[in-house]
Amino acid sequence: MVIIKIDDSYADGDFLLLRRHLSLLDLELVRLNADIDVSGGLEVDALRDSSEYFIGHGFVAIQRYLTATRTGFGIGMNEAFGIPPMTSHGVSLVTAINLGANYWKHVEEWTEKINKSIDAELTGNALNTFNQLTAITPWREYTCSNLLAIILEGQRLELSLLLPKIEEWRNNIFVCRAS
Repeated sequence: MVIIKIDDSYADGDFLLLRRHLSLLDLELVRLNADIDVSGGLEVDALRDSSEYFIGHGFVAIQRYLTATRTGFGIGMNEAFGIPPMTSHGVSLVTAINLGANYWKHVEEWTEKINKSIDAELTGNALNTFNQLTAITPWREYTCSNLLAIILEGQRLELSLLLPKIEEWRNNIFVCRAS
C-alpha cells in the first residue's frame, strides 16, 4: 500500500476503495434506517439485525484499511491506536473501530464459549476486547450499531461519515512520521 502526499493532498488508492465500499454499505443502511423509522412491530428487529450486519462488515473493512496504512508506515499497533482523533470516551477512533471489527468477527465464538458452561469466561485477547468495548458501549443487541452511534455523536448511522475522521488519522500519521 502506497500513500503519496503532495502538498496538502494525498494519493491513497486504498482509501478510495474504502470510500467506495462504505458507500455501497451505506446504500443499504440508508434504506434500512428509513424502513426502521416508518416501521412498527416485529419487523423492526429484522431491520436492525440487517443494519448490524452491514455496520459490522463496515468496521472490518475499515480495520483492514487501518492495518494496511499503519503497517505500510511501519507503525506498531499500540502507537497507531494512540494517534488522534479521539472519541468522546477518551479512546482513539482507530481503537474503537478495531474493537468493533474484532467484536463483529468473534462474537459468535465468544457467545458459544460462554453458553457452553456456566463457569466459562473469556480470556486473553477476547477478554481484553470485551473489556475495552464494554467501557464504550454495553455488549448487547446491536453492539456495532451502538458503537457507530457513539463514534458519530448523533449523526446519521452511515459508515461514510467516518471517512473524514479516518482521513484525519491518516494525516496525523504523516505528522508523527515527519517529527
